[in-house]
Amino acid sequence: MRFAEFRDRLEGALQEAGLSFHDADRRVETIDLVDTVRSWKIYIRRAAPQSAEPFYVSAEIGFEWSPVDAARAYTCEEDLLAELVGRRKRPIRTEHRWTRIDLSLRAGLPYGSTTSMPEPHVFGAWTASVLETADAAFTDVEQKKGRIVAVLGGHGDVEVQAHCKPDGIVSLKALAISGFQTVRVPRAWDDPERRVAERDPRDDLGRLARRFKTALDEWTKSVSELATWIRYSPPPPGAKPVEPWFDDQSEDDDDGGPDTTH
Repeated sequence: MRFAEFRDRLEGALQEAGLSFHDADRRVETIDLVDTVRSWKIYIRRAAPQSAEPFYVSAEIGFEWSPVDAARAYTCEEDLLAELVGRRKRPIRTEHRWTRIDLSLRAGLPYGSTTSMPEPHVFGAWTASVLETADAAFTDVEQKKGRIVAVLGGHGDVEVQAHCKPDGIVSLKALAISGFQTVRVPRAWDDPERRVAERDPRDDLGRLARRFKTALDEWTKSVSELATWIRYSPPPPGAKPVEPWFDDQSEDDDDGGPDTTH
């Protein structure tokens, strides 16, 4: 399977799962001139968007295609091994081809906008819930005889983008979390029996697309809940009253600058 075929199958699986692209004509494909690694990424959204106002939820999916991946796709395994290690009397075993697909989930406020940081007890409970959901969506391993032989998925921690004002007050600008899944890519064999034994990745890509859709849905839901908590949570004891979370401005007062939330 070559780069273009894998890319097209992945895009088809994402669309079948109910995800659409912000602009299918603007997929980003690059080639690193140093190591010739090819990269693909695209921004996705749900076919029926959920509201998480005032946060804007976005997602990015991408993968890399190494020179070895390209070489294994343009010839059969036997010929590639002959070029690398020479001819052998006994067939040489090779590792399965794996491709890692990354999903980055982000939620940001409008340009120039910020909001007060949630209280630790609120933010801590929300973060724990997000990580629990990410575990279900991304964490995956392959086992043989009760032992883990490969990690097929995982995720990082919740990342926070903040702004610090001259008076030392820190405000929230954006949130993000990233995860990945790996899928098996069929090898090209000259041996008919080996060729038949290689599994088509269609089902794996379908499962991955459904996982990513679930992750995006849950992320949007979590961000919406966080926005509600920030809006309505009472201030801690002894805290000074603060301005409304939204700085509502009429159209007559619009000076063309960025909006600010408090």
